[in-house]
Amino acid sequence: MNIPVLAEESLRRLGERTVLVFDGRRYTNARLLDYSRRLHRAFGRLGLAKGDFALMCMINAPLVYPVFGGIFRTGAAALPVMFVLTAPEIRFVLEDSMAQGVITDQMGLPRVREAVQGLDSVRWIVVRDGQDDLEARVPEYSLETLLLEEPEMVLPDIDEDDLALMMYTAGTTGRPKGVLLTHGNLYASADAAQEAAEHHLIGTPRITMSALPMAHIFGVGVMNSGYLIPENLADSYSVQMAWFEPEQFMSLIQEHRCNTMGAVPTMLIFILNHPKADQYDLSSIEEVVCGASPLPVEVARAFQEKYGCRVREIYGQTECVGLGSANRISWPYKPGSAGKAYYNTELKILDENDRELPVGGIGEIVLRGPAVMKGYHNRPEETAKTLRNGWLHTGDMGYLDEEGWLFIVDRKKDMIIRGGENIYPAQLEDILYQHEAVAEAAIVGAPDPVYGEKVVAYVVSRSQAGPSEQEIKDFFKGRTSSFKAPERVFFVEALPKSAVGKILRRELRDRATREA
Repeated sequence: MNIPVLAEESLRRLGERTVLVFDGRRYTNARLLDYSRRLHRAFGRLGLAKGDFALMCMINAPLVYPVFGGIFRTGAAALPVMFVLTAPEIRFVLEDSMAQGVITDQMGLPRVREAVQGLDSVRWIVVRDGQDDLEARVPEYSLETLLLEEPEMVLPDIDEDDLALMMYTAGTTGRPKGVLLTHGNLYASADAAQEAAEHHLIGTPRITMSALPMAHIFGVGVMNSGYLIPENLADSYSVQMAWFEPEQFMSLIQEHRCNTMGAVPTMLIFILNHPKADQYDLSSIEEVVCGASPLPVEVARAFQEKYGCRVREIYGQTECVGLGSANRISWPYKPGSAGKAYYNTELKILDENDRELPVGGIGEIVLRGPAVMKGYHNRPEETAKTLRNGWLHTGDMGYLDEEGWLFIVDRKKDMIIRGGENIYPAQLEDILYQHEAVAEAAIVGAPDPVYGEKVVAYVVSRSQAGPSEQEIKDFFKGRTSSFKAPERVFFVEALPKSAVGKILRRELRDRATREA
């Protein structure tokens, strides 16, 4: 199975149907597939073929999925990067991957032009809403002009082990690495996501609200799992925003009566704390699928109580196409748990010597299954270190309870070691979120000459008349051991985040080193 065949078979199986609403316009699967076929021919004329990479730097737009489709259909691999990357960051990816071409938009074009200067490997740039400029040092083509090509109906021979996607890790904890993912990996992830969604138990179409990046691992997963939706839910579709803006997000949920939404924890926090939240009717929401970073228990509990829905936390990472574990609607709610392993994935907890830990033992989460990456691009040593003994070593810390439910403790690299004791920031952040004046919070470690590290908190208050540093410190008394409590508390207007809403802890650690 490969993704282009999956898309073709989905249209034959389900017929023409609306799959996307963007800026009030509806797009059908037939229309998007036609665009993919046209871009297949256009990209082929530009020389894109099996073994090549094409970098995508695009904000959310209806043509994102056809660009993926056009690249996949040539047999080449797509290389999506976040649209907020700087020119030097884009250049690093281009140099490391030797990508042949770039697809971008007006927002990304100035940075792409700067990034490609002096790179002989980049032969062309395609620009959404752009103009043809074939005399430029790197020729530029309008994406809309390429869509005038005749559709290419013949697919090349693509094996499930062929590369489909390369995603660079965010680089929040070190040098970015290209994660190599095959067509088989993508299919396994989509299939598992469908099973975890328990669509056989649902009788009404899924109207999904999303503002998460389409040109990202999440967006690829949504696209591919949509191809597998069952016939009884063929009227399901997604309402997609260009980027997250809380009030418009809530307005669209109300307008379309969306019954499910994809989110990261930051989005739930923004909605809960929005001054106009009560002006919008979000009662149609039945399910919130939340991932990307640990979800504070208090945030999940508050959202479920306010809107009468179920927050379904999932866990995974780029190295396994977002696969790891998931909660299911039919299961009881276990606060703080990321559910159980997907049906096609094995999950264990290992100690520092790669020995399996018993129930309740905190160690590194390791995964095995058909969605696990081939490896890192041109990083054989790091590949061998991460894929040891047939298992993907995630670098995340957690434990399993007696029923096999996974509880994420923290990133291994985010763990604070104070006087030889392990301190997990996520557990302390859960305590902070219990304080009624705290809107957002992050815990990091800073160097300490005596104990190695000290605990530092960064807090966003709900109002200007927020709590004092001493009040926050006192709040920890009786809730955790004294040596784990923050020594310093800094109040900030906002926490630094990536484009997908992950808190950039490395920036906070650098700041804490200076301030604390």
